[in-house]
Amino acid sequence: MKIFLSWSPGPPDPPFWKWIMLDGIVVSIALLKQENLLERATITGLHQLLDFNGTIFLDSGSYEDSITNKELRPKSPEELVALAKWLGADLVAHLDVPFVGKNAKLSEEEKWRLLTQNVLNAKICDELSRSSKSVQVVYVIQGWNQESLTYCCEELSKLDANYYALGSLLGLQPQEIEFRVRLVRRILGKEPKLHLFAVSNLAVIQRVKGLIDSIDSSTASIAGAMKEIIKPSGKRSHINQANERLNCGCPVCAKHKGAIFLLGKEGTQNYYNQLRKIHNAYQLLTNLRQIVNTQAHKN
Repeated sequence: MKIFLSWSPGPPDPPFWKWIMLDGIVVSIALLKQENLLERATITGLHQLLDFNGTIFLDSGSYEDSITNKELRPKSPEELVALAKWLGADLVAHLDVPFVGKNAKLSEEEKWRLLTQNVLNAKICDELSRSSKSVQVVYVIQGWNQESLTYCCEELSKLDANYYALGSLLGLQPQEIEFRVRLVRRILGKEPKLHLFAVSNLAVIQRVKGLIDSIDSSTASIAGAMKEIIKPSGKRSHINQANERLNCGCPVCAKHKGAIFLLGKEGTQNYYNQLRKIHNAYQLLTNLRQIVNTQAHKN
């Protein structure tokens, strides 16, 4: 199973890949556009812009739009695929419609309309990807309950694609996430790859690791910005409440002992946030890889 780290350009996350080994990163078109980096990235390509040779999974920005009420994502599947090609992404999520944020509060009728649009966008992306092999499209299965999730999954499974993803998992209980993963895997069958968006809960991954092929997480960055550190146990603690010394093998602690516990003076706080993010990424990946590397079989 591959583990992707979300990388945000604003405020910029550290270049994790220069400190630790990564399977890949997830980058949002919406955040690139918000930070006025999209045009520059299309000229140079994301790999060159970030000096990163690993796998780049491009997100359409639908999630950011749904929680911020902004309109930063591409206007059409055609624009999305064109941008993915210019950006040199390895994977791109199709122009999906997540049911989080403002979309979670819509009427049933409006939700079904958006879900139908989600399926249509996937079909358009499928046609575009077949005519251009420059980027692999990952088709995102969405829904807000069992009926909608089943419908969307059954429709997208007809594309007979190699890679799918499961979205709208924000805020769900572990049991519900596991239920949805098992439901989707039963419909898709064993062969296609399945990605989980924004899920890195260790207990959840332990239970579904045999059913999925990749995940992504922004936990390391979010915790670091909130002045929190991830301990070797996997638990998070604010730097003001951390009262024990960590036996940490991360490159930050090896080079800058104790720096992750410092707030920093005005003008230097972002530097220490960056160090915390790298430390957190190391601990998160270490814990997840320990779970993943134990024997797992798809059910």
